[in-house]
Amino acid sequence: MKRTRALCLGTFLISACAWAQNNTVVLKKAWVEKYKDSATITATFLVDHAHKAPNAPAADGDEHVAGRAQKDVGLPMVAEIMNAAQPGEASALSDVHKVEGQNQEVTITGAWRFWFEHPAKRQVQFAAVPVAANTNPDHSFEIHPITVFDSNDVSGSLLPVKGFSPHAGATAFAGYEKAKVTVSGNDSAISISASKGEFNYTQFEFTINGKPMKLTDGGFAVLADVSGEGDETIASGIRMIFLPNTPPLKQLLDQKLGTGDKLEVIGIPRVNLNAISKSVQANGGKAITGKLPYEMIIVGIVQ
Repeated sequence: MKRTRALCLGTFLISACAWAQNNTVVLKKAWVEKYKDSATITATFLVDHAHKAPNAPAADGDEHVAGRAQKDVGLPMVAEIMNAAQPGEASALSDVHKVEGQNQEVTITGAWRFWFEHPAKRQVQFAAVPVAANTNPDHSFEIHPITVFDSNDVSGSLLPVKGFSPHAGATAFAGYEKAKVTVSGNDSAISISASKGEFNYTQFEFTINGKPMKLTDGGFAVLADVSGEGDETIASGIRMIFLPNTPPLKQLLDQKLGTGDKLEVIGIPRVNLNAISKSVQANGGKAITGKLPYEMIIVGIVQ
């Protein structure tokens, strides 16, 4: 035990304290600080593999694109276009396949999504990222959903997928709320370890607590309480992330929504890096295991 603690307080071996969890990602601290209050990331991306056709609507309607963004992300990753079978996404879909496997750089923007949905045992940010062998390499990082692929603006794709049934909010949030994480850090890196994440697309209702807060990229965040059956609160103080130039953000701002207003939405979870950063600072980088801080990317508003 003494040797494990010594490693946890060391430099790059901080992830050795992840004994309590199954999967570890070591992120650069500067990267965490840059994106912890941003809804999106813009990256120079190489497309290695893409689905020949988008998933059927019943299976979520996404187009999965595996590739590499060595300079901007530095982790094995997947990027996804929502509602990809819709006519408005045809040009982006065509461009995905034009550059697939060609080692040709394109610029993409979308929600950064750090979540242990398809994790490896250990990944270190900005180590060399291999060419993806298929459309679903082991990964804990996604750009999902994409809002711009090369010159194609697909921000309008953030709408409920017709024919798709997301997870029920009560079920999904029960899973999110019980998830644990082990975090440690030093001057240059933050180690985050957790078990495999569950529950991707989720439909739920929330009540806004406070004024929407503008993020560094023009997106917005609101703190909210999530309701279950009978208006029972099942999660409190969760950051809801609205991406720039998307239908959900337009509704939030156009309707001037704020404290007490309710929305029924579809969202996907990601690790709340703002809370991770605060935890590392508060504990002087020492390893601590506790509840996994998460936030929800709002990808559709249910009318």
